[in-house]
Amino acid sequence: MNLNVFLSSIRNNPWVTPVTVMALVLGALLAVSLKTQQTIRSASLPSNRFSGLAAAYRDQQEQLKMANEEISKLRERTTQYENEMASASEKAKLLNDSLQEAKFLAGLTPVEGPGVEVILQDSKKRPPANSPIDIENYIIHDSDLQRVVNELHAAGAEAVAINGQRIIANTAIRCVGPTVQVNSIALSSPYVIQAIGDPDTLASALNLPQGVLTDIQALDPNMVKIVKKNKIQIPAYTGSLVFRYAKPVVATPGSSAQEEEGSRSQ
Repeated sequence: MNLNVFLSSIRNNPWVTPVTVMALVLGALLAVSLKTQQTIRSASLPSNRFSGLAAAYRDQQEQLKMANEEISKLRERTTQYENEMASASEKAKLLNDSLQEAKFLAGLTPVEGPGVEVILQDSKKRPPANSPIDIENYIIHDSDLQRVVNELHAAGAEAVAINGQRIIANTAIRCVGPTVQVNSIALSSPYVIQAIGDPDTLASALNLPQGVLTDIQALDPNMVKIVKKNKIQIPAYTGSLVFRYAKPVVATPGSSAQEEEGSRSQ
């Protein structure tokens, strides 16, 4: 179908103007929420008054929680507007269906299904005196979480979260002091890893001999707990989606043919 005809039909529809205005307002609110979240994450705790560190940390975590909730509400409202817009015409509905599928695949919508719940927690034991085993081995580290997440994905997990933080393509799992940050959110033991997929396959992958959990279980079996579940709910990703450097590649007419010709000549 001619693109100009399609665009002309959209312009003549009465729903375009109000939906566009709502989208612009919603985009501005979402930008403000993301900026607030970024500011809270980058703020440093006062170092001159040690007694106030805990209170300041709790206050910042509470503000960050409120910002994440606001972003989640704004994204739900965006979906409602998109669905309302889609009901205006069949063409717009097809576009909206594709948009909702993209959001689903990107981890921007909550999901549910069967899977496993893995609980990793620091050991209450301590190595014997004069033992060559370092006490650090009795603590769950960021590398432990990353290895478990990788193993779950390799076993076919379709959605994964750690303590409610959805794992997406650009999620970072790293150690920061006594905590582990996931999506720039500070988490502490116990770490509850939820994964949606075939429960038997996921559990078997984690229980492989010499697998990702073997060393931890050898030190203290109580540090690991794996539970198969018929239904798990995993929330949507609520962090920032602003890309500062990556840009979509815009294909130019004939570029594919030129690239293929160039590769043949080489």
